[in-house]
This record gives sequence, C-alpha cells and structure tokens, in this order.
Amino acid sequence: MGLSFGEQLRRWRKKKGFSQRELARQAGIDFTYVSKVENDVPGFERPSEEALTRLADALDVDADEMITRAGRVPSDVRRILVDDFSLVKEIRERRGGPGNGPGGST
Repeated sequence: MGLSFGEQLRRWRKKKGFSQRELARQAGIDFTYVSKVENDVPGFERPSEEALTRLADALDVDADEMITRAGRVPSDVRRILVDDFSLVKEIRERRGGPGNGPGGST
C-alpha cells in the first residue's frame, strides 16, 4: 500500500528541512493543522485546495501533484471535465478502458 497523504506531506516537509511550525508559517496556516494532516487525523486527510496550494508553494512542490495526491481534482481540471465529458472517456481509454481503473465498472 502507498503512503497516505499525511505521510507524503511529512516526507516533503522533512526533505525541505522544515519543522511543522516553519512549514505552517511559510504556508500561512496554523501549525496544528499541519500536524493533523500529517498524522491523518479524521477530517484532515484531504485538505482544501487552497491549503494544498499554499503548502505546495512553501515546499516547492508542484501544486497539481500535491492536490491529486491528496485525493482531489484541481478545480480548473474539474471544470474542464464537466464542460467536455469526452475527456473522461479519453482518460479511461488511456488506462485500458472501462473497468480497468479506480471507479470503473466491471
């Protein structure tokens, strides 16, 4: 099984050499929030897109990567998919067709 988002955030933070307090300061969020995310506290497993973008900026991590690793779809991408649902079919085809990826039917 892969890393939880909290575990991944901790790795990014430590790679940057930041404490939780320093990351929180750099991102403009409360350090207890960072702690709760890193420790996978229920309700904090999927931070808001705004918080994720701030954390990504502070850690010099690609914001889209951070957002998707947190189990979210960037809002601009979500709007594109809603406007052009054929892209959903294209994504599924790239993954091998319906039923071959998460959320596919078998």
